[in-house]
Amino acid sequence: MIRTIASTARIPTKIIKDGSVAGRDCYCEKLEQKFYNRIEKYKHSQFDYIGKNLHLILPYKLIQVEKLPQSDNIYNGAVMLANEVERTIPAYIVGYIVSLKPGAKKNHFGGVSMEVLMHEIRHLFHYFTNPKIPNRIYRVSKLREGENNFEQFFVNNFQSPVRPSISKTETEKLLKEVKTHNVDILQYLRYKLIEEIGAYNSGEKFSAQYRSKKFHKTEYEYQQSQIQTLFLREKLAIVTDMLKNTLKTERESLKAHCKVNN
Repeated sequence: MIRTIASTARIPTKIIKDGSVAGRDCYCEKLEQKFYNRIEKYKHSQFDYIGKNLHLILPYKLIQVEKLPQSDNIYNGAVMLANEVERTIPAYIVGYIVSLKPGAKKNHFGGVSMEVLMHEIRHLFHYFTNPKIPNRIYRVSKLREGENNFEQFFVNNFQSPVRPSISKTETEKLLKEVKTHNVDILQYLRYKLIEEIGAYNSGEKFSAQYRSKKFHKTEYEYQQSQIQTLFLREKLAIVTDMLKNTLKTERESLKAHCKVNN
């Protein structure tokens, strides 16, 4: 049987010890801090040090770090699921590819903006400690492939500064269009929003720490969080309500169906 996620792409509960959401998040944060503590000690940084330190922290996991071309105007960073075509490992997901764009002039490590770097590191460690998230991402990605996929829908309607009301309207349209797998899609959107809120928090927090230490900037510099700019918490509340209502409707429909058959 092909398993969804290989041991090389997850950290087992016996190591995390506390398998609750809070416990997994705490373990993820410990890994983030461990990574940051390692890189902030370098007097001179290189891009290759990013992968080197990730492999020292998680030596038996499959992590590939690669550079994004400067011509790529869409992303400064991304964490993608790594699949193995040959299936020598019995899993759909065997590890992760961390793509980062070097070339930042200020507040960077190895040319990668510290905010972008720690944003993506959060995603990476969160996938390892919460394997149900990459599992859901993989399953939902197979429902609609190509350019008009759910990832692009999320970017256009949630990870962008559109108003929450528009996000809700577009999601309602999507669910009517797809008709099936609505719970999976809403859960996917919910997970993705939780992911981005955590990642933006980490990126902004560690970037401020790094700037303060490396560039001796202690003065307060106000910059609105991307969480506020993109209305991520408001959008999360909307999707959570939609998911609750959808689950309630499906349960009631199932009960009615069972009564008819009995």
